[in-house]
Amino acid sequence: MKKIICSFLLFAFTVPVFAQTMPKDADPQLWARAMKIHKKAIIVDGHNDIPSPMVDDDFDLGMNSVGKFHKDGDPFHTDLDRLKRSGITGEFFSIYVSSSYTNGGSARRALDLIDATYREVEKYPGQLTLCSTSAQIKQAKKAGKVCALMGIEGGHAIEDSLYALRDFYRLGVRYMTLTWNNTNNWADSCCDAAKHGGLSDFGKEVVREMNRLGMLVDISHVSDDTMNDVLDTSTAPVIFSHSSARKFSDHKRTVPDDIIKRLAVNKGVMMINFYPAFLDQRYRDESRARDEKIKPQMDALRAQYKDDRAGFNEAERKLLAANPVYVPSYKVIVDHIDHVKQIAGIDYVGIGSDFDGVPLLPEGMNGMEDLALVTYEMLRRGYSEQDILKVLGGNFLRVFAAAEKVAKGRISGDGSLKKIK
Repeated sequence: MKKIICSFLLFAFTVPVFAQTMPKDADPQLWARAMKIHKKAIIVDGHNDIPSPMVDDDFDLGMNSVGKFHKDGDPFHTDLDRLKRSGITGEFFSIYVSSSYTNGGSARRALDLIDATYREVEKYPGQLTLCSTSAQIKQAKKAGKVCALMGIEGGHAIEDSLYALRDFYRLGVRYMTLTWNNTNNWADSCCDAAKHGGLSDFGKEVVREMNRLGMLVDISHVSDDTMNDVLDTSTAPVIFSHSSARKFSDHKRTVPDDIIKRLAVNKGVMMINFYPAFLDQRYRDESRARDEKIKPQMDALRAQYKDDRAGFNEAERKLLAANPVYVPSYKVIVDHIDHVKQIAGIDYVGIGSDFDGVPLLPEGMNGMEDLALVTYEMLRRGYSEQDILKVLGGNFLRVFAAAEKVAKGRISGDGSLKKIK
């Protein structure tokens, strides 16, 4: 879900400076334990869309983003200070290529976003380091730095070229989301007409080449048929970089239980998205009803502010604030973690926030600085320290390392593919 298509969704009129350090209803001793675990963890977040405003809004990670907005009117969730507060060690910078580039220019757009990520790392070497291996993430934790990792979002970015796929890998891209919300020439999307019944023959070749390289196959945004085809094809563990469970929200972007069960067999990881529409059916229903109710007013605002984006954004926020809907608490994120744990096991779930790619976060969260709330809620529900460390990043590190091992040893003497044990 990207800001450019969902600015009409709910957003509070004002943005608090920072959430309080400890929730009012928190147990102080339990909070202290949670903070100790959070500080110890190697936290890896599967998806952050901040590269798009780095290119389009000239956003600098060194600026304080609190109270500032994207050009489309939604708040920022990310900056260097907030990264420090979050405790994150590995942040996947999304190389998101809109479906508007499907007729050409998609590889160029990806390169622009990759360049912007490199430039931020070069600008702030004391805080950021570019990482492309699981070992480098662990080294960054010891050095007290944040790893900038990269994942392409939208397989049309390779322009149907395995040569381009390999070049993106050489530039440091370590996962590719096979589709965005658009079906491409070789894979069906969750949210577009199906053309291939999942993966085409070339799509399966893309997956095999990603396995050979050690690039993680990401099946967020793809259709259920594509999910199954990938799980049938991949010899390495796969990921959902930013997806939630369909049990709680009947949205095509979410993951059904049968796929979650298959993910455990594959030994992959499902990283939970923080967007309320993917987390909670009540929010989804109420926000859609609200959108329909205020559509005439929204259309009038678009006409009134046709040439004044800032004026439209302010008017839109006022209109949405005057028509509030239910927003679920951050605690629902852990409902999804609980569910994946129950269906697949604790080893197959992680976090994939979608910071700066969604118009709002659950109640209680303003940005990445509030990530510790998830740690606290897991501890409150009885998760062990070991299990919390797995969810925050350990499970992803296992999958990443496994993909690297498959890439190094997956080719038999006759050139055939080995199946992962």
